[in-house]
Amino acid sequence: MPNYITHSIKLVAFALVSLLMVACGSTPSRAPSGLPSPSENLESILKQADQAEPSRKNPLLVQASGILLANNRPNKALELLAHIDTRYLNNRQKDSYHLFYGQALLVDDPEAPAHKQKEKYQASLTQLLSINKLSEHSVEWQIRYSQVLSDSYYANNNYFESAKQRIGINDLIDQQALLEQNNEKIWLAINQMSIEFLQQIISDFNSQRVNGWLEIVHINKKWGSQPDLLVKEMEQWKQRYPLHPATLAQPKSLKRVVMTEAFQPKNIAVLLPLSGRFARSGKMVHDGLLAAHYRQKDQLESPTIRFYDTNKLVSGMASYQKAIDEGAEFIIGPLDKKAIDEILQQDILSAPTLFLNTATTDFSRHKTAFQFVLSAEDEAIQAAHRAWEKGYRKGIAFVPDTQRGKRSTQAFKEYFEQLGGELIETQKYSDIKELKSNVQKLLHVDTSIKRKTRLEQTLGRNIEFDIRRRKDADFIFMLSKPAEARRIKPFINFYFALDLPVISTSRIYSGRPKPQLDNELDGIEFSDIPLYISQQADIEQTRDFIKQIDSDILKNNNGRLFSLGFDAYQILSQLPKLQAFPDYRWYGLSGEIGVDEDGLVHRFLTWAKFKRGIPESTKERIPPVINDEHLTDENNEQASLLSNTLFDKTN
Repeated sequence: MPNYITHSIKLVAFALVSLLMVACGSTPSRAPSGLPSPSENLESILKQADQAEPSRKNPLLVQASGILLANNRPNKALELLAHIDTRYLNNRQKDSYHLFYGQALLVDDPEAPAHKQKEKYQASLTQLLSINKLSEHSVEWQIRYSQVLSDSYYANNNYFESAKQRIGINDLIDQQALLEQNNEKIWLAINQMSIEFLQQIISDFNSQRVNGWLEIVHINKKWGSQPDLLVKEMEQWKQRYPLHPATLAQPKSLKRVVMTEAFQPKNIAVLLPLSGRFARSGKMVHDGLLAAHYRQKDQLESPTIRFYDTNKLVSGMASYQKAIDEGAEFIIGPLDKKAIDEILQQDILSAPTLFLNTATTDFSRHKTAFQFVLSAEDEAIQAAHRAWEKGYRKGIAFVPDTQRGKRSTQAFKEYFEQLGGELIETQKYSDIKELKSNVQKLLHVDTSIKRKTRLEQTLGRNIEFDIRRRKDADFIFMLSKPAEARRIKPFINFYFALDLPVISTSRIYSGRPKPQLDNELDGIEFSDIPLYISQQADIEQTRDFIKQIDSDILKNNNGRLFSLGFDAYQILSQLPKLQAFPDYRWYGLSGEIGVDEDGLVHRFLTWAKFKRGIPESTKERIPPVINDEHLTDENNEQASLLSNTLFDKTN
């Protein structure tokens, strides 16, 4: 069941118990404050029903089914409802019967196939639409009915009617918290509609209130990738709808729009390992941060930046506290997971912080904490998404027998299966000398070879034999370093799988074109940072400039760490906006960047395919220049970086 519906059911559990007595006219009625606990009352009512005549038994069963729903026992409620004879119910009792039946049918059965669940949703709507004398019930009953009917429309993908049901009860709700919850549901329902459909249904046939809701969601969808313009459009919307419920009891998404303020620190502290074992990694991030800092140095109010060597201090917390004591207003780093966990143990962070690795403890409770990570799991997930996007539904994996290989495969498998795909088999490798036999096992040619060998031994002579590979897979997910991949791909080709697509991650690319070596990788599609493989003119110019300054930056993982530092500095002031606006993107050297509501920074990488040993981009996000009457000279350049236009060179 959608989270939208599950949440709604929990919100009204108490309301259901309160309304049961009203719905069952011929059964004993009690004031809500005098109700015993649901379990006690349920036992008593079922006992009475067991001994009662049909005219009394059936109303009692209706009441009991409502209490079961209040206790989150919908399957038991359905069992009772199925045994009720509606001939013994009066009109109000029948309405309660239809209401409870309609609600119970909305609960998902994890064992049921999709088409059966769809039938349940349709049956729910049929039950609820059987109620035709709504005005005979109390206001509370009418509110509950509209909420359940809205949920049913939502489950049946009729989002417009779902929203209208809740818009219709706004004036009946007198508690601010419940009004905000109701408005959140309206927002979620309308958000399911496409921007084109919203444009079509905004009309004079709707009420002013309905059009107000449709317009504000339309504005959010149209300008969600351009926060400054979105705020301006919303101000104009407020002038058209000054007392609209969406303003008086704002959904969370709108609250974020209103409350968003950019970070503007004057003093930035950076915590990195600048000596010791991880000094090389720290130096690359350091150089990227400085490059971004000096790029903005010409600005009048450029912040100061100070680096702290975490390798020279006792702990991560010590370096963090030292930075705070010396006036840091924003902190970037550290890289070490243990240090990050130490810092997150504080009840309150003393300054907004952008961590450069994954915390192993929950950091979401800190509202000014963010995570920006070069994650193998994220790349595996994007590989799974790319495979699905290309139309592949069944895959096999060839991965190293390492912790990275295990984590990447798990992330790939979970996401691909969520999409509806299937990872049929995973073949691990460790010894480079065994790669040939590992590939044979992956493609199932080993059994064919063994069969040929047995026949030759039996017949005592060599025979002609067609060795065949497996045909049940659409693609291979391969995780490997460049040197390994240059050995693996020729074996895949040799064993009759030249036509089987191979999808990989950035780990397969050394960072610079090596056509004489990488021609062995032709046909493999992989993701990587734009700095390495984008073919956009501005990125290519940046790449050429870096080559002149320090060619080592564009080698192996160096450029990825450099880009991490560069983009960390670039997005610093934009983090609140990126978090508040789901469609807002920052286009950096490390990828197209977005931030979720928990503060996790996500990178959407560029895709390329090896051709004659050179990566050629197949999919990347291109931020076009936008010419629009809303744009000023001041924001035209930044707006061009925000449009979420997809440029895909492949089918």
